[in-house]
Amino acid sequence: MKIVKYVFLLLLLTVVAVTVFIATQEGKYDIKSERVIKAPKMVLYNYINEFRNWEYVGVLADSTTAGVFSYSENSSGQGAKMSWKKGTDSNTVQTTKVVENDSIFQKADIDNVNSEVTWSFKDTLKSTKVTVRMTGNLSFKEKAYALLNGENMNTDLKSKLATGLDNLNNYLVKELAIFDIKVKEDGLVVKSGTFYLGQAVTSKIEDINKKSAEIFPKLLGFMKKNKIVKQGSPFILYRSVDKANDKASYVVCMPIRDEMFTSPGSEYEGGKTESFTALKTTLKGDYSHLRKAWDKAEQYIIARGLQENTTGQYVELYTKGVQKTKRPSEWVTDIYTPIGQPTITPINSETSTTPALPVKPAVQTPATSGVRNTPVPATGTKPAGTTATGTAKPTTSVAKPATTSGIKPAGSATAKPATGTITSKPATPKPATPKPAAATPVNKPATQPATTP
Repeated sequence: MKIVKYVFLLLLLTVVAVTVFIATQEGKYDIKSERVIKAPKMVLYNYINEFRNWEYVGVLADSTTAGVFSYSENSSGQGAKMSWKKGTDSNTVQTTKVVENDSIFQKADIDNVNSEVTWSFKDTLKSTKVTVRMTGNLSFKEKAYALLNGENMNTDLKSKLATGLDNLNNYLVKELAIFDIKVKEDGLVVKSGTFYLGQAVTSKIEDINKKSAEIFPKLLGFMKKNKIVKQGSPFILYRSVDKANDKASYVVCMPIRDEMFTSPGSEYEGGKTESFTALKTTLKGDYSHLRKAWDKAEQYIIARGLQENTTGQYVELYTKGVQKTKRPSEWVTDIYTPIGQPTITPINSETSTTPALPVKPAVQTPATSGVRNTPVPATGTKPAGTTATGTAKPTTSVAKPATTSGIKPAGSATAKPATGTITSKPATPKPATPKPAAATPVNKPATQPATTP
């Protein structure tokens, strides 16, 4: 009986000793890992901000072990959430705050450890320094779990962070380096028209990527809520770019099956692109190479002596993005450059004799999240078009401007009215008696209306 009592007391003392040992272990941790990655800051920010990319590079998760991943409806930005299961363990990461292209703040529950995770991105020479930091306090249960499993939490977490950054570096550098650009060699194409729901934007050229990455998910959410049927791939329709003032006007568009009408002042607008003849240039690879694609299209136009329609529609169509493949080297973007003589709007001969053509749009890379966010990656500039010297003569495919051959230029005392709109001046009746001269009525010639092509 005494032996049993002594054994019981020994076990009790052992439990108390172990409990005291666990309780006195350091529970606070602050682990940081850094890596310089040869990729643009925007690319890295967008890639980490999009949770759907994580399972491919093993960021905070072991990519060598099969797991079941799930995501919130919005998988990037503030409020986005990702979870995964491996065996019996469940892990979650949720984004609590983002500072665009600078830092990301998250809460994580990984391997039964709750942590605060902070990502920061800093430009270096042709590269980006990525820093990830995990902080937290281990509960008694978490410290006991680590002890029983023979784990050193600081060492384990630091190794996990370093491995994730190495995987990110190897994956992105390899993927970003693979790309191919082709210009359709067997003649021009006819870009078909489509109805679209879009949001018109005027922004700095460098912000096109940021704006489009924000708008695409909103458009999809609006369409889902209002049961609008999507038909085709998202695109950007460029309207104009003022390079001197770093300002661009464009529409971020989702193609839809049926025509949609919106009231003036609405956040979104319904519209339609018309069919047009275009040079098609295809980029297979990450959006950071879009500038090279626009340059190649310009070189082709010059080499073949093609006429670029600088008043036409410039379309950047995201044919295959992150929703279809997570590998940037497999993304497909089609660029349509309008070909044909520009449509010239008649202008007042008193102000100018040369038609003012809209400025050609510039290319902005969408975010690398694949929704044009994505986008994108580096900012590019749409190639400048080549136009014939002097006033371009409209083709028979567009309505000709009003004939001006019969108009006398302003500057004489009395302007001669245009042919076809001459109104006869009534004769002044001769007074029968020498009375004061009456006012002589003169009919003002009707102004010939300008014809808009």
